[in-house]
Amino acid sequence: MGHGDHLCLVYETAEEQWDAVIPYMAEGLARNEACLYVIDDRALDEVRQAFISYGVDIDAHVRSGQFVFATKREAYLASGAFNPHAMIAFLEATVREAAAAGRTGFRVTAEMTWALGQECGCDRLIEYESLLSEFFPGSRVTAICQYNRKRFGADLIRDVLRTHPVAILGNQVCPNLYYETPAMVLGQGSPEQRVDWMIEQLQRFRGAERKLERAIQSRDEFLSVASHELNTPLTSLKLQVQSLTRALARGDGASLTREKVAGIVDRTDRQLRRLSRLVSDLLDVSRIHANKMTLELERTELRELVEDVVDRISGEFTHMGVRLDVVPGPEVVGHWDRSRLEQVLINLLSNALKYGAGKPVRVEVAADGARVYLSVKDHGVGLREEDRTRIFERFERAISASEASGLGLGLYITREIVQAHGGDISVESRLGEGSTFTVSLPLGARA
Repeated sequence: MGHGDHLCLVYETAEEQWDAVIPYMAEGLARNEACLYVIDDRALDEVRQAFISYGVDIDAHVRSGQFVFATKREAYLASGAFNPHAMIAFLEATVREAAAAGRTGFRVTAEMTWALGQECGCDRLIEYESLLSEFFPGSRVTAICQYNRKRFGADLIRDVLRTHPVAILGNQVCPNLYYETPAMVLGQGSPEQRVDWMIEQLQRFRGAERKLERAIQSRDEFLSVASHELNTPLTSLKLQVQSLTRALARGDGASLTREKVAGIVDRTDRQLRRLSRLVSDLLDVSRIHANKMTLELERTELRELVEDVVDRISGEFTHMGVRLDVVPGPEVVGHWDRSRLEQVLINLLSNALKYGAGKPVRVEVAADGARVYLSVKDHGVGLREEDRTRIFERFERAISASEASGLGLGLYITREIVQAHGGDISVESRLGEGSTFTVSLPLGARA
């Protein structure tokens, strides 16, 4: 799930409920998001024990203020009756409070059985769900509305499915073929608009099929590239070992001069580091796909981090004869995952070294009081306009695999790390004139 997602969970057992809701909320906690759980169908202690049994120290997060339990009276019925527009205003205010507290987003889930009471009414509930579909896009909010199928009638479950773009059914997350626009749900659409919607739905799902076909093709291409990329350093290492083995077998120790051994060690070290990066990228993609990439936030000074990374990676630039300039900027302190931000900078510098055409590369840190900006500029091949978004996806490159090495994962992983910090990454580029990648991170985040 990402910011702006609005899902419904239709469950029949407690196991189905917890298997969806608890990992969802745990991910929000790991991403430093404010989390709200509206209880109603279950008792508070039952929900607490469910989190604890899944390995979540929920009491600690409640004490820190990051996680809040609320009842229907404290959330939906705070004014004594349910008002859909007032509830949207409540969500907007909560999002602002979360941002002011340094949170990277707001995550909410609610047991919707409260809507069965006389205070709500089915029509008002469907109106609210429709308003949510307008509220969520573009926001830093995600939500799962929980519906116990044993408590709700078929008519209401039908309307619930009509008002949620995505549904969780058992252990499956399903793009919702039956989702309708808010205007249609509220009876405001004309027959022409409904026909347009039906055609769009057919085209959308055919597009999804084509996307799946392209994904399978990309997977096969990736496996071919990955096999080649992993085999290249392994082949080099094998040749180095064979060379040493032959020299030792001949008893020709004299030929192994200090300079020759130093060269072998240097080449071996470079290949091992390359192999390690490839394996780390593959593991990170697996973690991201499984929603298991967590952040270890700590007090981090960005300028010192940049200088440390540049010192470690400068040998690669020197080996390639490329000048690396650093404009450190002001001292900027934030609560970030240091090792992950180091990974971001290493990925951007490696990218600049690969595509920079041997020309100087510049790293710069700047801040404006609310955000900090880390940029890496090269003067290399640059990008076409249509490639500027695509290169941040998995297995994508600006040029073909035959023109450059790598798995096409570095920028994808970089984007995921930055977004997990509540930040953004962008690129300014012109073909043949180089590229400038800029990471923007919010200041004031707290662990």
